Order: sequence, then C-alpha cells, then structure tokens
Amino acid sequence: MGDIFGDLKQVGALKRELLSGQPSDRRLARLAGVSHGTAGRWLEGAQFPQDRHGLIRVLDAIRAEAAARGLLDCHVVGNSGDTVAQLLDAERWNTAFEAERERRAQESRADAERQQARSAIEREAVRARLSTLSDPPRPMRAWSARRLGVHPAIPGHPDTPASGFVLPRYVPRPHDAELRSWLSAATADGAAPCLVIVEGGSCTGKSRTAFEAVRAVVPDDFDLFFPADPAGLLEGLAADVLRPGTVLWLDEAQDYLGGPEGEAVASALLRRLDRDGPFPVVATLWPDHRAALTAPVPFGQHDSHRQARTLLAQAQRVVVPRSFAGTLEAVRDAAGDDPALADALRTGTFELTQTLAAGPDLVDHYENPYGPAGVHGRALMRAAMDAHRLGVTGPLPLTFLEEAAVGYLDAADRAVGPDWFTHALAYARTDIKHTTRALQDVPRTSSMGVEPGVLRLADYLAQHGRRVHRADCPPRSFWEAAHRRLTQPDDLAALASAAHRRLRKRWASRLWFRAAEFGSGPAMSECARRLWSEDRNAGERLARKAAGRGDFVGLYSLAFIPEHTGDYAEAERISLLAAAEGGTFGLRRLSERRLSTGDTAGAERNLRQAGEAGDMEALLLLAGLRWEAGDQNEAERLVTQAAEAGDVEALAQLASLRMLKGDRDQAEQLADRVLRRGSTRAWSLLGEVVEQRGELDEARSVLRQAAAAGDDAALARLAWIVEGRGEHDEAAQLLEQALQAGHAYAVASVALLRDRTGDAQGAELLAQQIADRGDYIGYLRLAEAREHADDPASAVALLETAVEGGSLTALVQLARTYEKAGDNEAALPLLRQAAAAGLGEALVSLALLSIRTDHDEAEEMAGRAADIGFPEVLLALADRREQAGDQDAAERIRRRLDGEGHADTTIALAMCAAREGNREEAARLLVRAADSGDETCTVTLARVWEHGLEPDGSPSGPWTWTEEGSSEA
Repeated sequence: MGDIFGDLKQVGALKRELLSGQPSDRRLARLAGVSHGTAGRWLEGAQFPQDRHGLIRVLDAIRAEAAARGLLDCHVVGNSGDTVAQLLDAERWNTAFEAERERRAQESRADAERQQARSAIEREAVRARLSTLSDPPRPMRAWSARRLGVHPAIPGHPDTPASGFVLPRYVPRPHDAELRSWLSAATADGAAPCLVIVEGGSCTGKSRTAFEAVRAVVPDDFDLFFPADPAGLLEGLAADVLRPGTVLWLDEAQDYLGGPEGEAVASALLRRLDRDGPFPVVATLWPDHRAALTAPVPFGQHDSHRQARTLLAQAQRVVVPRSFAGTLEAVRDAAGDDPALADALRTGTFELTQTLAAGPDLVDHYENPYGPAGVHGRALMRAAMDAHRLGVTGPLPLTFLEEAAVGYLDAADRAVGPDWFTHALAYARTDIKHTTRALQDVPRTSSMGVEPGVLRLADYLAQHGRRVHRADCPPRSFWEAAHRRLTQPDDLAALASAAHRRLRKRWASRLWFRAAEFGSGPAMSECARRLWSEDRNAGERLARKAAGRGDFVGLYSLAFIPEHTGDYAEAERISLLAAAEGGTFGLRRLSERRLSTGDTAGAERNLRQAGEAGDMEALLLLAGLRWEAGDQNEAERLVTQAAEAGDVEALAQLASLRMLKGDRDQAEQLADRVLRRGSTRAWSLLGEVVEQRGELDEARSVLRQAAAAGDDAALARLAWIVEGRGEHDEAAQLLEQALQAGHAYAVASVALLRDRTGDAQGAELLAQQIADRGDYIGYLRLAEAREHADDPASAVALLETAVEGGSLTALVQLARTYEKAGDNEAALPLLRQAAAAGLGEALVSLALLSIRTDHDEAEEMAGRAADIGFPEVLLALADRREQAGDQDAAERIRRRLDGEGHADTTIALAMCAAREGNREEAARLLVRAADSGDETCTVTLARVWEHGLEPDGSPSGPWTWTEEGSSEA
C-alpha cells in the first residue's frame, strides 16, 4: 500500500471518476464535523485528517455509495490491482492513520530537538547583541527606585544626612489597585504586549506609583529595560533583545515621544507591541504632554505626532491624583514611624507628594527672593519658566538665561557689577531641603558627568510657571536671547508658534526663519506659506526645500490656495512637486475636492499620479472608484499592483476580493501571507465578507482561523455570533479567551446582547467576569442600557456594585443617575467623593450642580474646575450671579478669570470698556488677551493690529516676510 496521502488521492479520484462526485464535499464535511472544503482537501491529499473517526465516517459514506452502484469489486486504476472494497477497508485506514501519526510524532520530536538547538543559538545571539547596547536590560530586582527616576523626599528630620536618598513609606490610593490589576494581567503567561500610561502632574508621585506597582506585581524572573534617551530605546528595539518577559520603563515618556526622534520611537514601539508578549511598557506622562501628543491635526497641516497619537490611543491610562484627601487616615498611620510623612502632614495640605518633593519650598524660593542675588536668580528662573511654558523642551544654555534675564529686572536691579550672573546662578541652584534645585544639571546621555554650559528647570517650577504666568508675554530680551542663543530647531519653531499666537508676528517670523536656518522642515514650510503672498517664487523655492527634508506642509498649503479658488490645474502642478519628493497627500486631497464637484475623471487621474509616486493608499482608493463604476477587472488589477508592491492592506483587500469571488483557497493563502507580515487584517476582512453574506457557519470557520492567527478581536466577534445562536457554553469559553486577551469592551457588548434577549442574569455574570479583571465597563454599559429602558432601580444597583469595587467612573455615573431623577442631594456627596479622589470630570459636574442648586461651595468648586482647565464653569457662575442681581459678584468672578489669563473673558471686558467709552482700558485688556496666547482669539485680535504687537504690547510698524527672510539670510 502507498502512503496515506497517495491513497487519499486515489479515493478522491474514485469519487470523481466512478461516483460522479458523490457524496458531495459538503455532506462529507458534515459527517466528519469539519468546515466545508476540509473534507475535499483530505481527498486531494493536501491535508492530513486530525480526527481518525471523522475520516472513517467519510470513507464509509464513499464505500456505501460505491456499494449502491455495485462497484466494490471493481479494480482501482493504477493501484496495484486493489479493488474499491480493499481501498476503502476501514482496518487498512486505521493502520495507515496510526503509521502516519507515528511518523509525524517522530518528526515533531526531531523538530523539537532542532528548535532547542535553534533556541540555544538564538539565546547566544541575543547575549551577543545585549553586550553591544548602551543600556542593556537588567533583572527586575537590580533596579532601585533612585535609578528609575523616583524623586527623593524631604528628610523630615534634621539628623538625616544631606546625601541620603529618602523614600517615605508608600500609602496606596485607589489608582494603585487599577494599575496593579493592569500590570498583573500584562505579565501573565501568554499575555499580549501592552502599554500602561501613569499620568499626573509634576510631583504627584507618578514614578513612585509605577515603581511600587512594578515591584509588587512583576515576576522576579522578568528583565527591565530603561533606555537613557530615544537613541538608546531605538537601539534596543532594533537589536531585537526586548524578548517576552521584559518590562520597558519610560519615565517621562514625553522625552522619548516628543522630540525629533519621537515618531521613529513611536513607530518602533507599535511594531514591538504587535509581537509576542508578555511585554508591558510602563510609562509616566504629564497631562499637558499627552494632550500635545494626541491633539487632532487640522486638515492639511503637517501631522508631527501621527505615530505617537496612534501609540497612546491604545494605552491603558491610570491617572494619579494630586490629593490624598480620601486616604488621610492611612497616611496618619504610616506617619507614626516615618519622619518625612509626619513633616508633610504638619503642613496641613492634602497635596503630600508635592510637599515631600519640596515643590512648595521651590515656589517659595522663587516667589520670595532675598538680597540682590535672589532678585537676579529669580529673573533666571523666570526666563527658564517662560521658555518651558512656551514650548522649549531641551536644556537651556547659560548664555540664553543670562541675556534673557535682563528684561525681567528694573533699572535699579540692573545697575550691578559684572559678577551678578555668578551670584544669581548660585541662588537659582540652591539646594532646597536636600532634595531639589530650581535650575538643575543635565546628565550626559552617553557617558558619565553633566553637560557643560546648560541647565534644566525643575519640573514643579515649570508647572507652576504654566499656571501663574499663563497670561504673560515675555520681554524683548527673552525673544532676542532665544533668537541669538538657542540652536535646536524644534525649540525655535515652538517659540515662533508661541510668539505668533501672542500676535508678536515679527518675532515669530524671525524665529521661524532661524529654525529653518537650523534645518527645520516645518519652519521652512511655515515661512514658505507666509512668503508666497509676497513673492510666489521665493515661497515655492522654500516649500520645495522643506519637501526635500520630508516636510510637505508648505507645498500642500500652496496647493490648497488655488485648489480652494477652483484653479485645479495650478493645484495639481504644485501637488506634483510634492509627489516628486514623496509627499502625495496633496494629490489625494485634490482628488477628494474633484470628486465633491463631480469631476471623477480628474479625481482618478490625481489618484493614479499619487499611486505612480508610490502611494499605495491612493491606488486602493482608485480601485474603490473603479469597483463602484463597475470596472471590477481594473479594480482588481490596481489592488494586485499595490499588493505586489508589498502593501499589507492591499494584500488584505485582495484576499477579501478573492473571497467575494468564491475563491476561498486563494483568499486564505493571501490571508496567510498577510499574517506572515505580522498582521491579522486579512483574516478579519474575510470574516466580515462571509458574515455580511449571512453565511454564519462559514463566518465561524473563518473567525476561528483569524483567532488562531492571533486576531483577538475575532474571538469577541465569534463569541457574539455563537451567543446569538444560543450556544452559550461555547460562547462562554470564547469570552473567557477574549477577556484574557484584553477585549473587555467587546465582551461587554455581548453582555448587552444577553440583556436585550432577556438573559439579565447572564449579562450581569459577564459584567462581573470583566470586573474581576479590574475593568467595570460591563457594569457601566449595562447600567446605561437599563436606564434607557426606564429601569433606573436596576441601573443604580449595577452602578453601586461597580462603586463598591472601586470604580470612580461608576461613582460619577451614579451621581448623574440621581441628578436625572431629581435627587440632587444624593448626587452631591458622590461627586464630592470622586472629586476628592482627583477625577476632573467629577469636579466639573460637582461645580455645575453646586451652581444650579446654589450651594455655598459653588464658587470654590467652580474655581477649582477653572484651575484644571474649565473656566467656562466660572463663567456660568458669573452669569448666574448676574441673573440674580448680584452685579458685584459677577464682575469679581470675571475679573478673576481675566487675571488668570482666560482670553475670552478679557475680550468681553474690553468690549464692555469700549462701550463705556474707556478706550485706553479697552486697549489694555485686548493686549492682555493677546498675551495669553489663546489660539481661538488670535484671529479676532489680528484684525485689531494688522502688523502685530511688539513684546511690550505696542503696535508694530509695517514689515514684510520678504524683508525678515532677507535679514536672516
């Protein structure tokens, strides 16, 4: 007898030639309990049957068909004289099956031995690569709090040595449980890689929170990788040494994601997160840095943080509150034998981490200087605060601080000897409580020691400056020093943008030209866009130079102007200039504009031009247009062209086209090609195709393959289909797998499905399973659904369960449920509790409810809401006071907002002064509004001063971009 695959082919030939294809492959698949097509692949000798009993049932059915036709005694062609009966004999196949299985087992053992050998070689290769790294990973327990960037605390006792690293006892708060839950799941066997962001302001304890969580949860056999800078991180990722079982530690993540290498870092991290885990990335981040990195980009503008925004969108975010208000009893207990905590408690503040890090003492050192050196040192600190407030991220040269400080001093303070800067610097570098300094050394990135000639500002003072000086515009000396002494193009461009928002237009132009001189593509594009209205040739030359450096915003902007006026030929000419350098967005945008006007032919031409320049997305868009036009052959050709160029999305789309045409084998082969490229996108598309056709059995089969390929979302979708068909046991198994993969939201959707179909108990069981993993999304969504279904009592019960588990979001949702029911008194204490725990949305809701119900705390809460970025709450209170006839209170609140730099309020006060005939006061207030740098007001104020303002607030005289550009050259 031949090998089992040869015999299977003989059976397949028998079925085709003597039995007219009967029984059908579909019937055989049902008998074997396999998906349609699998039985056919068995009989082609292309796939080994995993289930012997299923194979025997298939052969028995074929034997029965042969018997019915009287063919059992016929000889099989080319089979050594065997009859049909002999070929289909069950005992023969049992023997052959066992022989093949044993052969495969032997191969598996040999493969395992080869794999062990390969693993040993790989381990040796990894060790070799590790030896070349600047910052190699080290065992978890080899890292100290100090080495991982945890801020030391005040000694709390006069006998504590000045050089000691003080780490007070740690007092957990509610966010700690949330963080540890995420890390526990992320370090479990088989867990997918994940990014956890620990977010909070300066000195709120972000690094300490992350350190304690890692030390408590991460297994001892894990390694930890802490790169010193973006270059070190890229080096480690490129060397492929961050294996499963490694923690990546990114303290102050903005330093890795916000600089010139930020996009390369984010892109490399995204690729690593798509690979094997467990691999938790633990990062700390300030809220304002997160907002800057994730802010949406206006249409057509350069997207400098696209990869970073994509990366942060998939992060698990844990917010560290400023206050210990809800855990003071635990702090008092811990302070019994901890001098540092006891010292912090004696201050009476709830913001203990700031006190422990000597933050308030830093502010006092800045706000209340003593002696001439103190006054001059304060000017240095103020210049540094303004630089960081306006966007400088790098170290500050001493020459910049020295020149900039002059404008912060009056004439008497400037009348000093030549050694004033030495004494001022000593004051600004005074050791505060043996813990910190206002101006600090900058460590070298690649060797021991500190960088000469530069300093950095303490984080707490940088945050203080953003808060108290938000409405101030720096003096002329600041802008001159920045123009002369700063050399980092990103810092110069950031200051240029800040100057422009404050209507210091001439200084903005100088700084943009200076940034362009140092190689900033975005600055070149900005200058080109401004120059174009004065000198088209000069503007276009500079835009093309920027495109050569990878920034296409200038050319895109120049193309948009004629495009907006309908001069599509000129827009196409400029867009083609960008495409020649690799920037095809302008052509794609132009195609959208042409489509909106009905010019399909022009749109297709632009997409084809973009495709010829290497834009595979444009080819796919063009393929979509051709498909809609009925030209399916051309559509498929375009998709195939993009796929052959290696575009993963095109390969996935091609797989879905093959599936639409019924060529499942080819579709699955393409899906496997995409999978080998590290993406499960094609399998997901195949599942969508068959599900939309209503072929749920086929959908289940494809989704199972997608899940096996690593598409965790397919698990949840498969569970949804199975649940909808009433197969609850199988659904439960799938949902458990989905939860382990981190798809809590998808599992919550299945809980809603159960609830809608009347299985309230099953829905709540799923919500509890999700909550057991530290996520209360199931309870929150169920409560919302019950409330919409006019069942508030059930919604309240669900939210109370989530609140008992520690969910602050549920606390706020429960309060809002009471509000809707008109029970404001029940809502107030819940919102107070959530606000005390540091939840910003709770504070805003509490303030608004206090205003509506006229509680005594209304102004205090509204003020706190304004402090965290919601001044409109205070404005609402001012309106309420005015409506109640209390004009003085309304005026006082609006003056407060004006004093804190809220431009909308300042402009409103200016308009009021103008109506009253006080033009001088109106002008002063408008300058104050400009000083705040509020982008929403910049356009309005620009109409007042055509040429902008000088640093002192006086109107600028006429000037041109061409003149400023020439002076820079």
